[in-house]
Amino acid sequence: MVSDVYYPHPGGVPEHIYHLSLELIRKGHRVTVMAPRIGEIGSVDGDSPEVIRVGRGISVFANRSHSKIALSLDIEKRVKDILAKRFDVVHIHGFVPMLPFLALKYSDTRNIVTVHAAYKSNLSYSISKKWLGKYTRKLDARIAVSCVAKRSISRYFPGRYEIIPNGVDIDRFNPGVEPLLEFDKGFNILFIGRFEPRKGLKYLLRAFPKIKKEIPEARLIIVGSGIVNIPKQDDIVVKKFPPPSMIPRFYASSDIFCSPATGNESFGIVLLEAMASGVPVVASSIPGYRSVVKEGETGILVEKENPSSISQAIINLARDKKSMEEIGKKGREYACLFSWDKIADRVEGVYKDEGC
Repeated sequence: MVSDVYYPHPGGVPEHIYHLSLELIRKGHRVTVMAPRIGEIGSVDGDSPEVIRVGRGISVFANRSHSKIALSLDIEKRVKDILAKRFDVVHIHGFVPMLPFLALKYSDTRNIVTVHAAYKSNLSYSISKKWLGKYTRKLDARIAVSCVAKRSISRYFPGRYEIIPNGVDIDRFNPGVEPLLEFDKGFNILFIGRFEPRKGLKYLLRAFPKIKKEIPEARLIIVGSGIVNIPKQDDIVVKKFPPPSMIPRFYASSDIFCSPATGNESFGIVLLEAMASGVPVVASSIPGYRSVVKEGETGILVEKENPSSISQAIINLARDKKSMEEIGKKGREYACLFSWDKIADRVEGVYKDEGC
């Protein structure tokens, strides 16, 4: 597995690589992750795959989000030497510099890519797609986590992409997880994500006063990483950088999960985590989220960047306990279709399919 973003950097791609690797290990494969050194928060569980750190992860702002790019003076030599160990499969994550491209350059085995990103346009691909073609021609198979991700990449690098979605740990996230005692009273609305513009937190914050007026017992719990200015307001709780082991308990403590993202989301792993936890979802009606949420069945979709739409959806659900229970139940059933063992089976099939 090769990526410029991996733990302890938070986000969907590190989650995907980590859990897919664990499932492949359980199936009897030996998995190594190549990723840069990142001196940030968090840690990886003890049963994680072997990780080889190459270069240092330098922060960049791309696709309306903070990400990493691996850099060092000897990075090319390091990648070449590591790949000389002879792997059966080199699985890169994203058409991004630096490690994925170098891995393709020096790989002489079966090469797979999974694309995770969604965007309307990509200037860097427009400029460099001819040059990058020499790398993409070495790919034996291509995976996209959603139709949105497939459409985004296909305009620059056309080809056959198999849709294999993100997964969720349905044992870690389940309705039986013990809630946090500090949130045992009140009506809890949960946000989990990085504090950056595309996650849309400011629209939920603007919606909360109206929610609070109609649902006096409402509490907004904000969990994530980054810098955010939170207005001084009753019943808004911010939890920065919690350990990964605590995340399921935040879901278990919530009555509604809200993701007001504004776009550029290819899938939405947090939506699956909430569903697997049996928590009703209120999310923006953006392409990546519409591929996960079944409107009125596994969640409620609202107009993006619209605090009034967000507040009304949450108020309506809070007043209809029966609907909340039904959506939570159906969400759990739906999330089980995305368990990591099922996703790993499909990825393994791509690894073995010589006809791709």
